Amino acid sequence: MAVFDNINMTTSNGVAPGVVDYYERTLIENAKPDMVHARDAQKRNLPEHNGKHVQFRRMIPYDAAIEPLKEGITPAGQEIRQTAFTAMVKPYGKHVEMTDELNFYQLDNMHQEVAKLLSDQAVLSLDTICRDALCAGMNVQYAGGKTARSAITAADKLTPAEIKKAVRTLRRNNCKPFEDGFYHAIVHPDAIYDLTADEQWIDVAKYQDKEKIERYELGTLYKVKFFESTNAMVYENKMYLYGDTASLTIASCDEVTRTVVVNQEISADDARALTGQMVTVNAGGTAHLMCVERVDYLNKKITFRWMPEGGVSGTIEPEGTASGANVFGTLIYGENAFGDIELGGNGGNVKVIINPPGSSGAADPLEQRGTIAWKVKGYCAVILQDSFLVRIEHGATV
Repeated sequence: MAVFDNINMTTSNGVAPGVVDYYERTLIENAKPDMVHARDAQKRNLPEHNGKHVQFRRMIPYDAAIEPLKEGITPAGQEIRQTAFTAMVKPYGKHVEMTDELNFYQLDNMHQEVAKLLSDQAVLSLDTICRDALCAGMNVQYAGGKTARSAITAADKLTPAEIKKAVRTLRRNNCKPFEDGFYHAIVHPDAIYDLTADEQWIDVAKYQDKEKIERYELGTLYKVKFFESTNAMVYENKMYLYGDTASLTIASCDEVTRTVVVNQEISADDARALTGQMVTVNAGGTAHLMCVERVDYLNKKITFRWMPEGGVSGTIEPEGTASGANVFGTLIYGENAFGDIELGGNGGNVKVIINPPGSSGAADPLEQRGTIAWKVKGYCAVILQDSFLVRIEHGATV
């Protein structure tokens, strides 16, 4: 049995296997082009019978060979060097309840519409998970010469100079472009509005045959090929951490466990709202952007995903800018920068589960309710080489 198989899943009595296959095939076909953030990921199949973890590989390049060969002597062979990255996969899914007033045994318009909505939700969910993983990288370039996200204004736009600087960073790090000869970038429509206004921008129609244009491909600049996504990262300016709480005061810090204790009381609902947030920790005039990993509300303890050397003090505040402007995160990267889990392939990762009315036994005694759902048994995304991915944080014309 696979790691994430649901042993309590009810089979779809009365629903032809071809119907389920049709929905699953539709979901996968929709996911491949629409998951813009995962399009260039190093792919791994869901590990069957191998725990909840998957292993990615980063190959380590060889140094220059400058020692001349000696006559008649064969030098020792080189070892294949690689760094293994282990990531935890987690299941995801959602369902819709439908009544017996709708016919579960036909491919009617309602079911097709619901299946399309669920397919769109699955794609958006997985693309967002991948996006958030990629935007957790530490190789950040702030536009306009700024040194922190909080200092960025709408005037600090994405410009050709910023793109050129990011390309220089990738080349310095020996990051290879893709087989098409370009680095790739994922950009928000608001950001591309500013970039395409520059005369150096080359529209896709000017360099690519119509048949070869990839979905969401827009154009190039300084050997970077841009792909547009409305789901590209936008760091919205926030006034509150949760509810009407604008800040928390740190009482003590444990650098080893990456935890702080705060003075204020935190409710269970507030703890859920705070978990996973990016927050600004202000200490003596220095602002650290940190991610909340978990919250122990009973002990007023907050654990961060990372913490600067020496720990932190001061206050925990919502991420935001002094100008009140939203900040956009444009990703520029090369080969083998990150990896994710394959949706198709071995393991049957994507499942569409159709339970018609009457399939739930005593839980549905009058055969009135059924469900249609999507489920991905395991998914994750991980940065493999932080120096191969640059995140440019910038403002935009609104």
